Amino acid sequence: MSSHQRPAVTFVIMAGGKGERLWPLVRAASPKVCLSPDGRRSLLQATIARLRISWPDAEWLIVTTREQAEPVRRALPPSLRQALLVEPKGKSTAACITLAAAALAVRDPQRIMVVVPADHWIGEATAYRAAVRAAIRAAAAHDEITTIGIRPTSPHPGLGYLCAGSSLARSGGPRVFRLSRFIEKPSPAAARRLLRRARTYWNSGTFVGTADKFLECVTEWLPDHARRLVPLASLLRRAGSAQAAAFARRAGAAYGRVQAISFDHGVMDHLRGGLVVEGRFAWADLGSWDAWARLGRSRVRLLEVESRNVRAIGRPDHLIAAIGVRDLLIVQTPTATLVCHPEWAQAVRAVVQRIASDPRLAAYR
Repeated sequence: MSSHQRPAVTFVIMAGGKGERLWPLVRAASPKVCLSPDGRRSLLQATIARLRISWPDAEWLIVTTREQAEPVRRALPPSLRQALLVEPKGKSTAACITLAAAALAVRDPQRIMVVVPADHWIGEATAYRAAVRAAIRAAAAHDEITTIGIRPTSPHPGLGYLCAGSSLARSGGPRVFRLSRFIEKPSPAAARRLLRRARTYWNSGTFVGTADKFLECVTEWLPDHARRLVPLASLLRRAGSAQAAAFARRAGAAYGRVQAISFDHGVMDHLRGGLVVEGRFAWADLGSWDAWARLGRSRVRLLEVESRNVRAIGRPDHLIAAIGVRDLLIVQTPTATLVCHPEWAQAVRAVVQRIASDPRLAAYR
């Protein structure tokens, strides 16, 4: 692509995560991406707003699952409801990205996909826009999968890490590096070592590249995904109820057989090449309640007596009193309350699994 040609871009928003670790606020009728950490805009709405300014003439594709399609559709602006792509079931991000890339490639294989999770919190909007634009231009110029990295502030073992290599020439924007190594969820000891290493970044979960490049990488490292999911794209090009029914039938069969694996594990762990754009903005993956609590944006009223390190999330008209306790995370909703140690916030999924296995608790799913 000519350096003077403006790339054609589609923002692909991944909005299908179950969000089980955010129970009891996340339920079947209220997906994670419809939650609001600040009480003003949902995570999905905030994601759309900051992307829209980054590349105003971009097209859109919002990918979610069948069980979450209706609440996600209602949460979208009317102009984007036709951009919804529905997977029959969640099979992690590799399947989501493969289907999106296939859908775009049949129309324009050189179209740049900016794949973004809908459940992240971003600060410094100007710096975020600069990083997204730099990633689009780098991916178009070098035909490589390009990521946006965040300088780590703690040795977080639950995140992926990007080790950057040599620097590419700068043109006044964010720094761009060759990707030397991708490390998905290192051990705590390895995370501490990475924190001390120069040019090491958290993986922000944003992947940028042409539709063809994504399919090339999936075909190499996840050939079964390519074999089963890419042919579905031909059914998405044709309108009509018969084609929709055919897509639903064939997609259901394909998703029933394809492996549930993340794009990080399935592709990035093996990637040769790739680029990293340095993102100089605050960022948080809001996949668990401890991450939400660290933002310090809870609207609940908390009264502490002889207590320490108690964090509460809930309704602004609800008072929680904590007496003689320490190291607690409390999440209050009208029908269920979660109380746990902050270090066990990742284990909330086990509660959801127990609820799912007990018919007597069906109302709390």
